[in-house]
Amino acid sequence: MSVVNNAGSSNTLYLIVIKEVWDRIVSGDKVVEYRERTDYWDKRINGREYQYMRITNGYGNDTRPYRLYQYTGATRVMKDNIQCFAINISSDLVIESRDYVMPDNQICGYSQLPSTSSYQ
Repeated sequence: MSVVNNAGSSNTLYLIVIKEVWDRIVSGDKVVEYRERTDYWDKRINGREYQYMRITNGYGNDTRPYRLYQYTGATRVMKDNIQCFAINISSDLVIESRDYVMPDNQICGYSQLPSTSSYQ
């Protein structure tokens, strides 16, 4: 059984990102994910203990690219004069992933098969 199947909703923080952000995560350019400190994110992050964090490229079905991370917590920071949560997403925290490489390669990094048009 994969780690993802063991990562239930109560011990996993779910984050959705757009393709441009996803590409920066996969390339290693982005190692911190920020969420503005709103009531919505306060309820999901502040005072909660998670074991995992799952970042998915967009909404949709189970075939979407994702990365499952060991969750190390969130730190409150100021970013552009806005209070945010900063979450470490360095590659050494990745437990499981279905990555898709940059559009010019058109190869799925998980299966090594050609990527479908929905990921282009």
